[in-house]
Amino acid sequence: MTARHLGERIHDLLDNRLSSESAAEAMAHLEECDDCARRWEGMRAAREALHSSEAGIDMRFTQQLLDRDRMAEIASHETRQRARAARGRDRRPAVLTLSLTLILVAVIGAAYVAGEPGDIDPGLSASAEEQGPSVVHLDPDAMRDGVSMGDWIHPDWQSSGSTPVEAAVREGPNGSRVLVYTLVSDGESVLALETRGRLAPERVAALPVAEVEGLDAYVVGTDPSRIVWQAGDIVVALQCECLLDTLEDLAAQFPQDDEPSAVDQIMTGLGVFGDALTGH
Repeated sequence: MTARHLGERIHDLLDNRLSSESAAEAMAHLEECDDCARRWEGMRAAREALHSSEAGIDMRFTQQLLDRDRMAEIASHETRQRARAARGRDRRPAVLTLSLTLILVAVIGAAYVAGEPGDIDPGLSASAEEQGPSVVHLDPDAMRDGVSMGDWIHPDWQSSGSTPVEAAVREGPNGSRVLVYTLVSDGESVLALETRGRLAPERVAALPVAEVEGLDAYVVGTDPSRIVWQAGDIVVALQCECLLDTLEDLAAQFPQDDEPSAVDQIMTGLGVFGDALTGH
């Protein structure tokens, strides 16, 4: 302590670090020295304000700031890979992939159901007019070119000895299409009808079976003669005012496709969806 002022000893007095004798001398000096007394009161007021509930520092808030600053410091030194690991794995790509997979499975399932062949009555009408309006008409040359007939089946015009006359694709009331065409075989005029679908097993079980090698053809009638069979996803019916043998020989000249596979059925179903979207 200097002769005039307490100097730095005022801090020791404030912190109770002086002996009893020195503290008594310092307090006596404060009563005589206005400058030291003002400094003492200011320091004591500041100390009390710092520890008061109204002006004191919220230590919890301070700790949060310290923690936040510490986390920012740590994060600044992390690699991107470690930062991603700390945040956790981003599952959005996996969720998106799963969602798209489920949508694809649902579309394929719906297409499979839509592409399933409908049941066809073996008594498919032999009257062309009853099949609905014509949407495509083919002359003999178009029937022979191998393109205009599309996926419909027919005997080989070159080797079978059958002669095409005319054909038309007609659209029924339910939107199904039927190919109706006439041909000449062994001098007999034959009417052929084809439609996509499947012969209903319960409707052909009681019908007589025609004598066609390698083919499950059924006799629908004998006056006029009429037979029907399944060729892949197409049901074919032949009719003429002739002997049943003529139709049996002609049926043997048609190509015999296997039952459509699951992929074929799905593609057919997708075609149904496409037609529905385009209005065809």
